[in-house]
Amino acid sequence: MTHSSQMPVEDPAWQFDDSGTPLERSPSLLGDAAVRESTTGPDLSEIRQQVETLEREIAGLKELSMAFERWHDDMINLTAQTRDMNARGDDLAMIARHMVMVSINAAIEAARAGDIARGFVVVAAEVKSQAQSVQTLSAEMGKTLHKSELMTTTTFQDIQAGGKMMMAAISGLERMVKNLHSAVGA
Repeated sequence: MTHSSQMPVEDPAWQFDDSGTPLERSPSLLGDAAVRESTTGPDLSEIRQQVETLEREIAGLKELSMAFERWHDDMINLTAQTRDMNARGDDLAMIARHMVMVSINAAIEAARAGDIARGFVVVAAEVKSQAQSVQTLSAEMGKTLHKSELMTTTTFQDIQAGGKMMMAAISGLERMVKNLHSAVGA
């Protein structure tokens, strides 16, 4: 790449296209000496206004990051509640299995008793039918809770990552504002 002898080659603020032709000078707002030298009068005032705008935007981002922290806490609570519901669903499934076994035992005992317990056989069959319905419902609920737990975990991770990215952006913007203050002597 060839450079014109009129431009300082070592100055990184000069940019060139692929053929080596100089492009516009793009001074860095983070303390480039040329910016400090050329920022007088209205330009300096405009930069100060932009710095103030950046500071307001940073304040808004900080408020949003506090919302991320609240969401983080809410997601921790939601995850705990989901685990608790999963445990209760497992308890319900165990009770349903137990009811099926009791109904089978009741039907066996009613069959042994003969004609006297014929009505009890009908009751045992109905208990078994209801217990099987509860088992089916419990299994469906378990699948739904599992999906909910996966979505909760994914959302929780997204919120954590978003909060970290936001904090990194805020930190970078604060460094920029500090450097701009130094550059314009504010």
